[in-house]
Amino acid sequence: MKSRPLLLVLTILLALVCGADVARAAESGGRTLTTNDVVQVGVLGQPDFSASARVEPDGTLALSYVGRLRAAGRTTGALAAQIAALLRDKGLVKAAQVSVEVQSFGLQVSVLGEVREPGAFTLDRPITLAQALARAGGLQEDAAESTLVVHRGSRVLRFSARAVLEGREGAKILLANNDTLFVEQGRIIYVTGYVNKPGQFALNRPGLTIRQAIALAGGLTPLGSDGWGLKLRRAGVEYAADIDQPVEADDTVIVNERLF
Repeated sequence: MKSRPLLLVLTILLALVCGADVARAAESGGRTLTTNDVVQVGVLGQPDFSASARVEPDGTLALSYVGRLRAAGRTTGALAAQIAALLRDKGLVKAAQVSVEVQSFGLQVSVLGEVREPGAFTLDRPITLAQALARAGGLQEDAAESTLVVHRGSRVLRFSARAVLEGREGAKILLANNDTLFVEQGRIIYVTGYVNKPGQFALNRPGLTIRQAIALAGGLTPLGSDGWGLKLRRAGVEYAADIDQPVEADDTVIVNERLF
């Protein structure tokens, strides 16, 4: 008989511990809220306390019966637990069962520049640089060697596009609300004159030679010269060039007419 009080105490303590664990699990559950999210708050059996609210730019939301609460960076479960506690403390609902559901997502990023489908994208969670590029249709064909520029408020972060896609850079960078990812124009060269397809071409590998640049332009026409008639324009200066000379970004290869 003496063991019954001890058993009762142990049972109560176990219930308290388990209850605390359940409460912590509930608070940690759900989606993490961000600014501009719109949430629907519901209280079981208490329709007067149902409300829709937007997370303001300062990270808070307002409910008429409990005031302004911090929301951004917290989970929906944690917010629901706080609202339930406030309803109890204010004597409004003794054992409130509160739900918080996201009606529309406020996380928006822009992906611009040398991508196939530039634009603004509404997201349900932060994403990596590589995922953002995928959402925008991937890089343009000549942008593999370009630079990715992330504008985050007053901060500017720069990454190699190739290194990002290969997982060597930026893997831990998650785009936040209102970030802009800009893909700069890739490194290019120009080939003009007596070639079959004059134009601009991606400088997609180091050490590309004039011979290889001419090949990209479809090769020489019957009148094109790969000898004395070759010239290279670099930084506004034009000079005679050798066919096996490497080119640099923004160079212009000029193929002149052969003499005979």
